[in-house]
Parts: sequence; structure tokens; C-alpha cells
Amino acid sequence: MKSFFKERRCLSARELQRYANHELSPRQAHEVEAHLLDCPLCAAAAEGYTDHSFSAADEAALEELGAIHFPARGRSFPRVWMNQAAAVLLIVAGAYALWQYESATRHQAIFAAYYEPLQPAYLSLRSAAIVTGTAMDAGLKAALQLYDQGDFKGSLVFLERYLNEHPEDVQAGLLMASALLGDWQPERAINILHQMEETTVEKGDLYWLLVLAHIQNDELGTAVALLNQTAFQGARAEKAAHLEAELEP
Repeated sequence: MKSFFKERRCLSARELQRYANHELSPRQAHEVEAHLLDCPLCAAAAEGYTDHSFSAADEAALEELGAIHFPARGRSFPRVWMNQAAAVLLIVAGAYALWQYESATRHQAIFAAYYEPLQPAYLSLRSAAIVTGTAMDAGLKAALQLYDQGDFKGSLVFLERYLNEHPEDVQAGLLMASALLGDWQPERAINILHQMEETTVEKGDLYWLLVLAHIQNDELGTAVALLNQTAFQGARAEKAAHLEAELEP
């Protein structure tokens, strides 16, 4: 490979990649390192190549960076060069920020796509502890009304109070776990769901909420393992298969 610095230009994306992958000869690596000492732009790009995998868009940005020619040391930098350099740096920084954002929010997007709160009607029909004759516990009734309105935080106040008095009502416990997920409290939901594993609660509902809780808590590997271990039935089995495919790295 010819010397990089006859025109004192910046390194190309290919040159940066070969340097990061230790594919250069000792002489070539020495030339790169000498250039990096004098060029903060290339030094930042080289660090990024070492620490992260770049997309095609990032490669294009780095190629544009490589097309910029540096003036000889001691000469003033023309404004047009400074504007070009600033634009390229903005592209690279923006691409990196987008990569970080997408990585951080992936589990949130998956959770939002699959989370459906348990229906209050389901709870009121299935739980014998709720109904005494035709009267419903006032606290639970308030919890269900708030839950139905999407006020999960408000419903949790009444659900906790109700469950302190009726700990045997596993359906209310399941609803509380669902409300905790709606209020973005996955660790509490996981704790409650594990406590209910030995009860008579419907296991399909329990493990589905547990899968979603681990996803919300950014524990995707645990969620995949749980999906593999659980035999979901009916429409939920199809959703579980789609979810597992989406969680594949």
C-alpha cells in the first residue's frame, strides 16, 4: 500500500478499518499512528472503529472525511474546510447517537408491541374472592375503574390495599402484575409473578406476563429462555412464536 501522507490527507474508511483490525504492516501502522497524533479527526474516527461496528452510512461518512485534504502545518484553515469537517463530524456523531438510541430502546419497542393489559372483566368473572353475592369489594372496584382508564399507578394503590386483605385472590395478584408493567415497574412484577407460580393461577397468563416483564427489564435472554420452556396455547402460541423470532439477535 502506498504511503498515506504524500498529500497529508485524512485516512480513508478502508485504511481505518485495516488499522483497527491489525491488518497493516509495522511500517504502515507506524505511519497511521504518526498521522493520528497530528489529526484529532482521524484519531476520533479510529477510536470509533476500534470500539464499535459501523453501518454502511457511517462508512460513507468516513469516506467523505477521507476525501478532505488537510493544509500543511502552520497554514491557516480555510473556512470552507472547517465547515466540511464540522459537517462530517456531525454525520458521524449523529449516526453513533442513533445507534446508541436504537440499542437502548429496542426492548421498549418490543414490549410495547406485545403488551396488552389483562381485561378487568376477565378478573371480575374469574375471581371468586371478588364477589360476595352481588356486591364487589369497594377497593377492588375502584382499582378496576382506574385500571380500565389506563391509570395503572392509581389502580395499584387500591390493588395493594385489597391484596393485603385478600392475599388468596390470585387473579387480583395477576392483575396487579399487569398494572405494574403498565406503570413500568418490571422488577416488582417479576417478584409478584414468581410468588404466584405455585398457586392455581392460569399459567399461560402468568408466564406471558413474566416474559413481558423480563423484556421490559431488558433481560431479553431470560425472556427467550422462558418462551422456550413454556407451551402456550391457542392464539398466544402464535404470538409467542413471533415474539421469540423478534428477540433473536
